[in-house]
Amino acid sequence: MPGGFPTGRVGSQRVECSQVSTEGGVQHMETRTEPNQAIVPGLLSEGEQPDFPRVLMLAAGGTIARALAVAARLRIPELLAAGPLSSGELAKRAECHPEALDRLLGTLALAGVLTRVADGGYRLTDAGAVLRSDHPASLRNTVMLLAETYDDAFRGLLTTVTSGESAFREVFGVSLYEHLAANPEEERVFDAAMAEMCRPVAAELAGGYDFSGVRTVVDVGGGDGTLLGGILREHPELRGVCVDRPSVCERAAAPPHPAGDRIVFRPADIFTEIPAAGDRYVIKNVLHDWPTEWQVRVLTAIRRAMAATPGSRLLVIEPMLEDEIDAPHALTQMVLCEGGTRGFSEAGMRRLLAAAGFTPLSAGALAGDHRLFECVPSAEAGPVPEARPAGG
Repeated sequence: MPGGFPTGRVGSQRVECSQVSTEGGVQHMETRTEPNQAIVPGLLSEGEQPDFPRVLMLAAGGTIARALAVAARLRIPELLAAGPLSSGELAKRAECHPEALDRLLGTLALAGVLTRVADGGYRLTDAGAVLRSDHPASLRNTVMLLAETYDDAFRGLLTTVTSGESAFREVFGVSLYEHLAANPEEERVFDAAMAEMCRPVAAELAGGYDFSGVRTVVDVGGGDGTLLGGILREHPELRGVCVDRPSVCERAAAPPHPAGDRIVFRPADIFTEIPAAGDRYVIKNVLHDWPTEWQVRVLTAIRRAMAATPGSRLLVIEPMLEDEIDAPHALTQMVLCEGGTRGFSEAGMRRLLAAAGFTPLSAGALAGDHRLFECVPSAEAGPVPEARPAGG
C-alpha cells in the first residue's frame, strides 16, 4: 500500500489523514486528525495546503457551486437578512428537510458565505450578501446560471477539448440560445444574470462617454435594457431602442421600465434587421458568443442600419482575453458557444471590425476587463451587402 492517503470527510470541520509505514517488515498505520482548512478550492495558497490532496479539493469545487445555487433558489440569504437563524428555523421557513439543510448550511459556512454563531445558528457574511436579490450588487442569478445551466454543459467538456466543438450542443442537442428559448425559467435566469454582470459597465459607460448631441441609442442584443437604462438614467434627454429576441423583449417590456416611454423594446433577428433609428449603436458581450461569420453578419446588419443616419457611430464592448489568467473564461466560452467561437484580443477585435467594414476611432478600458471601441463605417468598405436569411 503506497504512502499517505486521505480517509477524511470532505465538508467536515476536521479531516483524518492516515500514513502507512513499514518497519521490520510490518506495516503500521498512524491516523491523526487535523483541522480541515482547505476544503474549498482556492482559499489557501499552494504552500498552505494540508495533507489532503489538492486535486481532490479542486474536484470537490462543484459541491460548493451547487450548494450556492440551491441556497439562492431557496432564498436562504433573504431569510437571514434580518439576522441569524437556527438551521431548524430555516428548514421550517424554507420548507426543507432539517438534516439535509443543516449539511448544506455547514458547507456554505466552510465556503465563507455563512458563519456559525454561538447558539448553533447561522449568519450571512458580507461575501454571501450578494446572493440576496435585493442587494445593490446582487449576483444571485449569475450564481444560479453558472452552477446550473453552465455547469450542466460542462458534462460535455471532453467533446470540446477533443474536437473544439460546443459541449453545450453535445449535452443538450441544441445551441445555448435555442435551449434558452425552449426553457423560460432558464432564459429568465440567463437574462437576469446578464443584467447583473452588466451593471458596472453600464455605470461606467453612462458616466464616462460623451453623449452630447446624441438623440437615440440603439442597444443590439440589449436583453432587459440594463445597459440602455443606465445610459438613459444618466442622460434624460436621450431615447433608446433595445433590440433582442422576441421572448426577451416581451418579458422586458412587461413591467413598466424606469425610463418610461423613452425606451422601446424591439424584437428582431439581429443578424438581418437592425432598426435604422439611432445615431449611436451599442453592442455589448454579443459578438464573442458567435463564430466569425456570424459576427461579421451582425456587424454588417448594424452598418446597414447606420447608413440611414449620417454621422452615427457604433460602440462595441467586449472583454479582452489577453493572457493565461483568462483561460477559464475562454474555456467556458468554447464549451457554451458554437464551434469556432473565441474570445478577443484587441488585435483580433480590430481585424474583425475591419472585415465588417468599420474603422475604430478610439479604444478605452471599461470595468471587468472590457474594452470600448468607438467605430465608424470605413470609407473604403463600399456598399453594404443585402441581408441574407438567418439560416443562409
